[in-house]
Amino acid sequence: MEKQVQKSLWLASMILAPLLLTICQFFWKNGVLTGTAGWIQVLSFLFWIFAFQGMFELVKERFPKYAVWGFFLAVYGCLAGNNFGVEGIYNEALHLTDIETATEMRSKFGTGGLLAFFLPGILCPLSWLVLGIQLLRARKIDTWLAVLFMFAAVAFPVSRMPRIEWLAHLDNAMLLLSMVLMAWKFYGNRG
Repeated sequence: MEKQVQKSLWLASMILAPLLLTICQFFWKNGVLTGTAGWIQVLSFLFWIFAFQGMFELVKERFPKYAVWGFFLAVYGCLAGNNFGVEGIYNEALHLTDIETATEMRSKFGTGGLLAFFLPGILCPLSWLVLGIQLLRARKIDTWLAVLFMFAAVAFPVSRMPRIEWLAHLDNAMLLLSMVLMAWKFYGNRG
């Protein structure tokens, strides 16, 4: 019973995490996260932690050390997603409506900003990329699905860092599609 509840949480998280990330994207304004985008993104990255947990569970038998340390780094990456979401809430409260002003504010964070935003910020898409490779090596997913997931991982920072909104929407669609297909394959079709 407890295992089924855990699997249900993983299944729901694998769908809700990328779905909420997709929705949040529609609330960007001029490349800046708004308050609405911010709180939706915070919820998204809460679910990403459990989505990662479910995916790392699938590779732990074949890659036990990677499953432990990879999950640790992935969760650290999720903290950046959360922190950028909270930044969106602050942006709106402080009336920071353009990317230049928001970037200027972020530049004042110093070492704290590096450890809270930028270092973990690259770990989440890097975790998706390596996890896609490991799921493929463990023969848990087909090659085409692994490539879709890994392509979405690479497109994430490529679209977000320069704030290319159309590419971010395309990336969200790829990420959502790959995660829904994996969720169904791993946890959705079992009794």
